[in-house]
Formats: sequence, structure tokens, C-alpha cells
Amino acid sequence: MQKTTKKILKILEYINLRAIWVSMAALFILMIMTSYNAIVRRAGIGGVADSLDLTQLLMILIIFCALAFQESKRGHIRVDMFVVMMPKLASKLVDGFFNLISAGILGIFAYAYYDSIAGSRRSGAATQVYRIPEWPFVIVVSIVIALFALTMLFNTIDIFLYGDSLTEGESDAEPDAEET
Repeated sequence: MQKTTKKILKILEYINLRAIWVSMAALFILMIMTSYNAIVRRAGIGGVADSLDLTQLLMILIIFCALAFQESKRGHIRVDMFVVMMPKLASKLVDGFFNLISAGILGIFAYAYYDSIAGSRRSGAATQVYRIPEWPFVIVVSIVIALFALTMLFNTIDIFLYGDSLTEGESDAEPDAEET
């Protein structure tokens, strides 16, 4: 069972790594558009007509496509000040409990986004000038939030069944050299 869980986590990490490319591409486009707007507006020419709407859509991709990858690499923000001082069993329970709650909340978010795809498509929600539809962005966000929820769920299984928690003394940092 442990090999299956580890294999699923590796598959999720692989998919999350592909999602981070969407985030990076959106950030690159946003940087180019912002630079272009700054230059041409300084010259008094104008700028991209739909820049505010495009910025909002791209920011959604930047944020949500990166979240699942951060979780799969355990690079998310954690406040372990008290959890690290707890006994191993207590820190494992706290870590797993909060991961389980997070996975449940993210599952609800993913369902809500998935449920709003049809409404977004029916309403014809789009940017004002170029009429770029909103629903493809909603599809991407619902998928990456579902991936985030699955990553959290399988991290929880990993913590409860096999004790793979960062609060158990494991660290991504290199251990300090022993004094001689």
C-alpha cells in the first residue's frame, strides 16, 4: 500500500509540475504585457485595451496553477513553531488533521469551480474588448484545485499510515555538521 501511495504522489507531482508551466507562461505573458503598457503609455500611445481584465485572468492562472506544485514539494507556508515541539504522535496527528481539513475544503472549492463552468459559459462572461471567454480559465482552475486537493489527501494518507511528515524531524535543509 505504501508503494501505491508513493506512486500516486509521484504521478500527482508529475502532473503538478506540468501545471506550474501554465503558471510560468501566464507570468511571462503578464510581464510582457505590463512592460509593453508601461513603455507605450509613457510614450503617450495608449496600451493594451483589455489589460485589466487580462491581468485578472492571468493572475488566477499564476496563483492556482502553482499551489498544487508547492504542496507536492512541501514548499507551502507552514507555522510549525509548536508542532515541532510536540511528541511524534501528536505532531503526526496535528499535521495529518490539518492536511485532511485542507483537502476537504479544497475539494469543495474544486466542486464549486466545476459547477460554475456551465454558468460561466452560458452567461458569456468574457473580457470587455477582446471578448476572451472566462470559462476556459475556470476549467483550468477547477482542475488544478482538484489536483491540489488530491495532493493534500494523499499527503494525509502518507502521514497517517507511514508517518512521512516534515514535523517529525525531517527537513529539506541539510543537517548541520557535527562538532568535533
